[in-house]
Amino acid sequence: MDSPCTQLSVRRLVEFSLRAGDLTPANAAAMYAGMLGHKARQQQSGAEGAENERAVRWTGTRAGIALELYGRADIFYPTQDPPLVEELKLCAAQPPAAPLPAHRAQALCYAFMLCEELGLSQIALRVSYITQQGDVCAVFDETLTREQAAAEFEAIVLPYARFRALQDDYLAQRNASIAQLPFPYPAFRPGQREMAAQVYTAIVRQKRLFACLPTGTGKSAATLFPALKALGEGKTEQIFYLTARGTTQQAALDALERMCAQGLIARWVVLTAKEKRCPQAEMRCHPDFCPRAKGYYDRELPALMDISREKRWDPARIDALCEQYCLCPFEFSLLLCETADVVVCDYNYAFDPLVSLRRIFEAGRTPTLLIDEAHNLPSRVRDMLSCTLDSREAAAIRRESGKLRGRKDTVYQALTAYLQALRPCQDALQLSAPVDALLSALTPVLGEALAEGTHELYRTLLLARLCLKRMQAHPQEYQALHQSHEKEQSVHLLRLDIAGHLAACTRRMRGCVYFSATLDPLPRMRQLLGGTEEDATFALPSPFPSGNLMILQRGLDTRYQQREATARQVALSLLALYDGQAGKYIAYFPSYAYLELIRDQLLALRPELPLHVQQRSMDEAARAEYLHRFETPNTVFLALCVLGGIFSEGIDLPGARLIGTAIVGVGLPQVNPAQEALRACYDAAFADGFGMAYRYPGMHRVLQAVGRVIRSETDCGVALLLDDRYADPRWQALMPPHYHPQLVRSEDEIRARSQDFWRTHGI
Repeated sequence: MDSPCTQLSVRRLVEFSLRAGDLTPANAAAMYAGMLGHKARQQQSGAEGAENERAVRWTGTRAGIALELYGRADIFYPTQDPPLVEELKLCAAQPPAAPLPAHRAQALCYAFMLCEELGLSQIALRVSYITQQGDVCAVFDETLTREQAAAEFEAIVLPYARFRALQDDYLAQRNASIAQLPFPYPAFRPGQREMAAQVYTAIVRQKRLFACLPTGTGKSAATLFPALKALGEGKTEQIFYLTARGTTQQAALDALERMCAQGLIARWVVLTAKEKRCPQAEMRCHPDFCPRAKGYYDRELPALMDISREKRWDPARIDALCEQYCLCPFEFSLLLCETADVVVCDYNYAFDPLVSLRRIFEAGRTPTLLIDEAHNLPSRVRDMLSCTLDSREAAAIRRESGKLRGRKDTVYQALTAYLQALRPCQDALQLSAPVDALLSALTPVLGEALAEGTHELYRTLLLARLCLKRMQAHPQEYQALHQSHEKEQSVHLLRLDIAGHLAACTRRMRGCVYFSATLDPLPRMRQLLGGTEEDATFALPSPFPSGNLMILQRGLDTRYQQREATARQVALSLLALYDGQAGKYIAYFPSYAYLELIRDQLLALRPELPLHVQQRSMDEAARAEYLHRFETPNTVFLALCVLGGIFSEGIDLPGARLIGTAIVGVGLPQVNPAQEALRACYDAAFADGFGMAYRYPGMHRVLQAVGRVIRSETDCGVALLLDDRYADPRWQALMPPHYHPQLVRSEDEIRARSQDFWRTHGI
């Protein structure tokens, strides 16, 4: 069977075949300056009869691989003799003595493609190095015959064609293994087969699916297995498994490992933060300090060709190859994600406009998205699309800038205008001009000595520019929240509507599956996450015996004003649950302050009580150590954790690792101006502002925490809900059907019901 035509941009082709030199930090300032320079130069060329952003496309076969190349030439002068292609590049501090090979190659590819399209016998190409203002610093001209351009084009395209040939050989083996692949477990759990069918259908129909699946139902296997089947059949070209945090990635990796043990041939990449992947003692991403950055691109292509001959990728193999070739694991993983079958990563790589993988999502690629714990997505995406401009940081940078560069410097003056604009104003769009002016002032000097925090401010300004541009076009999607404290001012550009952004991001995908144990109410969540009535919803009941989980409910007032008054009752209730059966328990609290209040009460009542307390700002090692204590057999303790935190979702503690949990409060988000703005927005859109802004997110946190208890068919446990609001029908309506809360009125009742439950289960 003929392989499908491979589509590739000219820029990506040149980056592949002519990669060489050092790895340098991504420079947002240079990209922004380059955009301004391109725009200015193209405006100048308009009077010369030029075509700006001239679209070009070429199809052909090389090394047995069908290719379709596309791109846009910066400027094309069709009336010159011979016609001229001009490639624009931002000029560094010193203009080059000759065009950089990659820059010339890009112009040459456009030149060859235009020769083919227009039947030209000759063509001129020019590489121009320009300033941010569009002024030309250096120009390099040459004229080629069609045959000369074709020969050079051949040398550029052949390395990529040979790489694709290796890929095609691998894909044939991968697809054959997927065709024979059984479900990774001996049998489907109740509902898993139906879920797998829904996922497969969503991919085939290129639709969105919103699925509510109870914890412990094997969501990773039920989504990855049908997605891989669709991948093997050519229904999709890649799978992105997106998570809210690193702890939830392990279930997906475990499912992949299990399927590989059953014959799957697959390549997967895990994208984690650069700081976590860096093998150096100190992360300094510059060739002057990092040996992996020095000459990085000289070694990258040989490493890529090496790993492309292998049938399986996983994090261990990728790290080993990076050691062998002295490569940056993070950068090499970014490259591999272009051809990996499965990419496991954070939400931001797909949805954050400043972080998203442009090489995937802005290059015409249409992968399948599997979005785990999708109840977390609204708040995460809102943070990605919102921005806070704060006078305190900017004022500190201005003070230091005045010392370094003087008060007459354009940076100091632009900062002054920016700070003045942050003062409370009726129209936040008045910030657009000072934000642009400050970006323009900072862009040319970011490589020089600057005040600490300037680069962080620059990134914030880029995001603010996007927010303000969107706010101008769609004012209903944003609200500006001004805050003043003495001389300090801040403006929070809050994105209210995220549905439009998510709808646009997922519209072209080969299926998009949002799934979570807490995606209720499904119709509302579908609407909030950018879905339409054409998109399917699917809900599974719990596959586990309902009698294995006992829910106790005690009506205490845990509202902020009453926490001191009811603290002793809360502590006694927790002790009663703990006394019902020796084992490991977790009590969850809405804040660290409340947790510490009850911790003190518990120790006052029972000083010898073994507590295991989550600390503020735990690093990766501390988190791992905290979880490891649950693995220790024959130990008993009461853990105290924050609801909605790292230990209330995405952790798997089956069997005796956790036998009970208590939820203190109802998990409501903190009341603040941003949350109140969302409430008003949801009132207008859904006529249920409090539910959308507070009640639903609160119950999602609660149900996630309760879900830590029952992880398999044999698990048993008790959950204690401490708050009088759980008796409200509006809260009860959000509880899963297998929850049957039993009302208790005292510590003695909690202890007795718990003891009866464990006795019934023979423990």
